[in-house]
Amino acid sequence: MPAMNIRQLEAFHAVMETGSATRAAARLSITQPAISKLMKALSDECGFGLFQRRGGQLVPTREAQLLELEVARLFSGSRRIAEFITAIRNNQVGEVSLAAPPALATRFLPQVLAQGIRDLSDLHLQILSRSSPQVTDLVAAGQVDIGLTSMAVDHPDIHVEHVRSFPLVCLLPVGHPLGAKAILDIDDLREQPFISLPTGDCTFSNASRAFQVRGVSVSRRVEAPHSETAALMVANNVGLSIVPPFAGMEYDETRVLRRLIRPVEHLDLWLLRPRNRPVSIASDLIRDHVMDALNAIALRYEHEGETPYALG
Repeated sequence: MPAMNIRQLEAFHAVMETGSATRAAARLSITQPAISKLMKALSDECGFGLFQRRGGQLVPTREAQLLELEVARLFSGSRRIAEFITAIRNNQVGEVSLAAPPALATRFLPQVLAQGIRDLSDLHLQILSRSSPQVTDLVAAGQVDIGLTSMAVDHPDIHVEHVRSFPLVCLLPVGHPLGAKAILDIDDLREQPFISLPTGDCTFSNASRAFQVRGVSVSRRVEAPHSETAALMVANNVGLSIVPPFAGMEYDETRVLRRLIRPVEHLDLWLLRPRNRPVSIASDLIRDHVMDALNAIALRYEHEGETPYALG
């Protein structure tokens, strides 16, 4: 099959969006017969019909509807690229500020955003490490473009997007006997040397609730300021810890073992943006990088039998 003619696809997309060859011709500033000719050529190349006439109306076939899903993505991406080129030409790439809790801001976000920063040489990205309440305040005040938080938010000045619900995981030092189990039971942690997170941290609250429900007592050796510190101490054989799945990801299985726990405790993440602040193209790109990385983590745990779910 020959390569698709972009003009044919453009005409097809216009017909699908406007519902009429006449309106599609007007949109593209060409004649209606030219539209019909392009549609016939595309249909011939595809090897299936695109439209049927019913009562003088063009009705897309099922095959045309499926094709439009992909063609729409193509032109959406083309428009986005054109807008971004214009933004670069007009020096509108500018700055993007992002605030997130330490579990994300310390290592995870710098790692996943590195490629985007390299690709956008004119972009200045500011990453702020703040608690979830502080992130919410910064977004509400319009002081940052993007916020990530583990707290549900209901604020008139904030647009809220639920990202995912992630299972908490237990980090074990390499060589620990519990590493032989693919999935841990919360009872397995009884009296184990434990590295906890600060009181008030969402992960601490969820882990403590799981311990209390099952009557499990652990030997708290250290209270770490955030989950990245906890992961470092696990890597140095101080004890076990329960952390979000995106913490300590720089440690492979030669340093730290990562196991799911039953019963599962979850950590929810929300992405926040100021409601009354214009959204830049660069901000959208950073948001997409972050969401792609978080979704990749979610898929990893789906493959291991746990299913984080998306609501938006």
